[in-house]
Amino acid sequence: MRTRLALAFAALVASAGLAMTAAGPATFSGEAYPLDTCPVSGEKLGKDAKVVVLEGMKDKTLDGTQVKFCCGKCAASFKSEPEKYLPKMNDAIIKASPAYPLKTCLVMHDDALDADAKTVVWQNRVYKFCCGKCINKFKSDPAKYAADYEKQVVAAQKASYKATTCPISGKPLGDGAADVVVNCTLVRTCCPGCVDGVKADPKAAIAKVSGAAAAAPAGAPAADGKK
Repeated sequence: MRTRLALAFAALVASAGLAMTAAGPATFSGEAYPLDTCPVSGEKLGKDAKVVVLEGMKDKTLDGTQVKFCCGKCAASFKSEPEKYLPKMNDAIIKASPAYPLKTCLVMHDDALDADAKTVVWQNRVYKFCCGKCINKFKSDPAKYAADYEKQVVAAQKASYKATTCPISGKPLGDGAADVVVNCTLVRTCCPGCVDGVKADPKAAIAKVSGAAAAAPAGAPAADGKK
């Protein structure tokens, strides 16, 4: 009995900071892990990749971030020394990111972004700023500025949104439609319940939205009824 309890406790300790269940990873914040390689080994990720949501990290800004690994050993290595792997992982995320959707600094809204704009990755999403001081402000309350980023992207893209159906359920968009921003792109769902489906596979959702936009006749009203 004592042996079984000891083994169970050891397994619990070993999994600290790595949130997973038999049914799949815990809900993550920000964006889904966008890379197809393990941030530790560099190996291509397969169907058996370990999907992890970081929790209980010393650097609390990492909590809620989804990361995928080729194996459990790499997940443990990342958790124990995130500072060793984050710079390379974030550089890869920046390179893989689509064109940035905002034209001004996320903190100083009146300051246009130029070639010298500063870039930060938080929870797998790229954010840009006019200067280092604005980055420090962002780091003091990243959730606040992340929400502002999403609000700005929705405002910029909603008027020209062409899709009239939900990319997850296929149902028409109505008064209860929800807005979600993934990969620098606005995606609208029929209800809040479909948002997680978009976040889980943003590329598939965006492809459906883009297909609907391409199929829409010229001069067709946007999904909110405005031309």
